[in-house]
Amino acid sequence: MRILTIALFCCALVTACAGNKPETEMKVSIQSQMEVFKGAGYEYDSVVSPNGRVINLVFIKHGSIAIDIDGYMVYVDPVTMFCDDFAHLPKADMILITHEHHDHLDSVAVDLLSTDSTRILSSKRVAEQLPKSTPVAVGAEIEIESVGFSIKTVPAYNISPEHLNFHPQSRGDFGFVLSVDGMRIYVAGDTEDIPEMETLGNEGVDIAFIPVNQPYTMTVEQAIHAVGMLKPGVVYPYHYGQTDLSALVTEFAGREVDVRVRQLQ
Repeated sequence: MRILTIALFCCALVTACAGNKPETEMKVSIQSQMEVFKGAGYEYDSVVSPNGRVINLVFIKHGSIAIDIDGYMVYVDPVTMFCDDFAHLPKADMILITHEHHDHLDSVAVDLLSTDSTRILSSKRVAEQLPKSTPVAVGAEIEIESVGFSIKTVPAYNISPEHLNFHPQSRGDFGFVLSVDGMRIYVAGDTEDIPEMETLGNEGVDIAFIPVNQPYTMTVEQAIHAVGMLKPGVVYPYHYGQTDLSALVTEFAGREVDVRVRQLQ
């Protein structure tokens, strides 16, 4: 079990400075961005890395989330059918698109969030439909030196024989691990409880976003198995639709895994 040493605050505004920006400027930037999300009705948690940097986890809906690192805004799979506010939300410094399905790839959302400097990373199949994105393969490691964090793409695929057509391993869909000051945030993408999760768990996962809605991703039982392999400190079920998550919450009640259910159905 990896010990989670960060502080976690639900819908709290925590400020810090990063890069070469003055502390006051960075505080205003972070607070302003989070106030926009809060005003639009989106829940978020704030975590603090081991080096004291602020990471805000914004829960939009389904597979759409945002991760704010000291004011550097990363969106994951933004889709307008889950959010009609993208035109009014903070612009993206980076957009990550895990695969080509319509509930993860939406060029309209990408355009609404993008500026001339927005960096877009996607699977190769997505890049065929979204030429402005940069295709990356599973296993790629990307250093964001200006902000001081890294992203590693990791496999995401189905393993149940009757569901292999949804997310075949050969297609190159991915989730990712975002590392900030040694704290690792795993966003699984559309996947089942694949064996690679055990390796990720051995490497260390602090926070995990796990999809729970078969036939497309995991059953609750598979999610429980996935959490057992990953051994994170905090788990956020996402992409869960109408799935009853009570068994997942009950399984880890009183244990060293904190299952946090947010409005992501």
